[in-house]
Amino acid sequence: MKSLLAAVLSAALAAPARAQVSFEGAFEAARALRTAPGAAASFNDVATPPSARVLRLPAPPETASPDKGDDNDDFRRALLDPKNSDRWFVPTEYGGIMLVAQKGYVGDARLDQLASDLQEAVSAIPRLTGRTPLIRDRFTVYVYDRGPMSQADVPGLKHGERGLMLRFVKENEEPLFHEMTHLLAGYSDSQSLGEGIAEWVQETERPGRANGFIPAHSDPDALSKAALKKWPAAFLTTIGAPGYWFKGSNDDIRHDFYYCSWSFAAFLMRRGGAKEFWTAADAGGAPEAYLRVYGASYDALIKAWVAGVNRSTP
Repeated sequence: MKSLLAAVLSAALAAPARAQVSFEGAFEAARALRTAPGAAASFNDVATPPSARVLRLPAPPETASPDKGDDNDDFRRALLDPKNSDRWFVPTEYGGIMLVAQKGYVGDARLDQLASDLQEAVSAIPRLTGRTPLIRDRFTVYVYDRGPMSQADVPGLKHGERGLMLRFVKENEEPLFHEMTHLLAGYSDSQSLGEGIAEWVQETERPGRANGFIPAHSDPDALSKAALKKWPAAFLTTIGAPGYWFKGSNDDIRHDFYYCSWSFAAFLMRRGGAKEFWTAADAGGAPEAYLRVYGASYDALIKAWVAGVNRSTP
C-alpha cells in the first residue's frame, strides 16, 4: 500500500556569562533547584531578575567523541573542532545543554536569547505534551550558518550523548521548539502525527513566528485547504496515517504534508488533549487506536477535519 501510494504521488507530483558563578556552581545550582523540597517547577521559574539568571557559561575543555549517526557526521565533527566553534554550557533542570556555536555566526545578545529559549523549551515541552522527557542528561545543540537543515536526535559531543542541529538562528527563524519536541517528547511511527505535534508546539510557544520553511503568521487550516486541492486524493490518506511518507527539504508536497499534519494534530488536540493524542501517536496512527481513543473511526475524523479546513479562509 505504501509503495503504491508513493508511486502514485511521485507520478502526480552573553557574552561569557555575566553572572559571577563557576561552571560547576551553575550546574549544581540547577540540580539543587530540581531536587530541593518545594523546588520550583523549572530553572526558568525561579523568581530572579533576568540579569541574574545564568543563561550560558563558557564550557571547560572537553574532547569530542561523537557517535556515528548519519550523512552529516563529517559536518558535525568539523563544527566540534575548537577552531570552528565556541562551546557554552546552558544550565537546565536536567543535565544541561552543550551549546556549540559556529565562530562568528551570532553575537552575544542572540546567543543569550537562544540559551533562554532552550531553557524555556526544556520546561515547556513536557508540560505541553504531557510527556516525561526522553532525555534527562546533558545533550548537545549545534548552531551554524550554512549546512544541513535543522534536525533532532543526532549524535552529541561525547559518546552516548544526543543532540540537535539548528539553522536560521541568526534570522530568528530556527525551529527550536519543533526539533526539541522530537528530542524530548519523541516521534511516532506516523510521520504525520510526529511532525504535526512538533509544529503545534512550535506555534504554541512562538505564535506567528516563521521557522524553517514555515512562513510567518501561517494558518495551517488555510494552507491545508490549498494543499488538498493541489494534490491527488491519495495525498489525503497520508495525513495522520502510519508510515514515513516524505523525505527531502524543498519538495512542495513535503511542505504541504507538514502543513496538513500540523492542522490535523491541532484538530486532534482540540478534540481530546495531549494524553489522547499521544495514545494515538504511540500506536503509530493505527486506525483502531483512533477509534479507541476518540470514539470515532480514522475516516470519520479525517472527514471532520477536512470539513473544518474547508471552512477556513485563505
